[in-house]
Amino acid sequence: MTAHEGTGGPEHHIHFQCLVDAHSENVIGYEALARFADGVAPDERLARARAAGRLRELELTLMRSAVEASHVIPSDLLVTINASATTIASAELDGMLPGGRRWGLELAETSEIDPDGALRRRVADLGALLLIDDAGSQHACIEWISILRPEIVKIDKSVVWAACDRRAARRQLDQFVAASRQVGAKTLAEGVESDLHARVITEAGIDYAQGFRYGLPAAFAA
Repeated sequence: MTAHEGTGGPEHHIHFQCLVDAHSENVIGYEALARFADGVAPDERLARARAAGRLRELELTLMRSAVEASHVIPSDLLVTINASATTIASAELDGMLPGGRRWGLELAETSEIDPDGALRRRVADLGALLLIDDAGSQHACIEWISILRPEIVKIDKSVVWAACDRRAARRQLDQFVAASRQVGAKTLAEGVESDLHARVITEAGIDYAQGFRYGLPAAFAA
């Protein structure tokens, strides 16, 4: 994958990780993920940008790269891109997502959200689906689901893995599924790596899955 150098942004390239139907295991889309040439982990790079007051600048650079790289993905497949609430609200995002494909915006779990529905309307105006990323991690709690009413709730791998070991943790997984159903949202389990993980999430009624069991993040190969 060609490396990109955004205006004031670090050199990076885009990898894709597949999203699958949890029952058929057919690919339904891909998440676009940035990888940096200097080896710094994406979470660390974003944290540094946030501390320096340059998070929106970096996220917009990465989003432009993800859109550009996505042209190799078949147009009937969903492509999701990560962003904070502040970046999603930015006018610079207007017109960035071209027509002819389903796009999803994965709301970063570090975001601060307002309860007035403005974020949900903004994503709809952009012609995209709203996803809550890493639900069960940091601030991305069950309450976010009823406030934001997303199309897809991505349940953090920590919740999925714990549900395979502890009954109490399984109840937490069930709570995320139930809350999602109440608002008409689909659910996606992150971090699915084993047959046990796959069995637990299908038993829980989760719709979609993502994880090393189905494929590692990599440059897209048709």
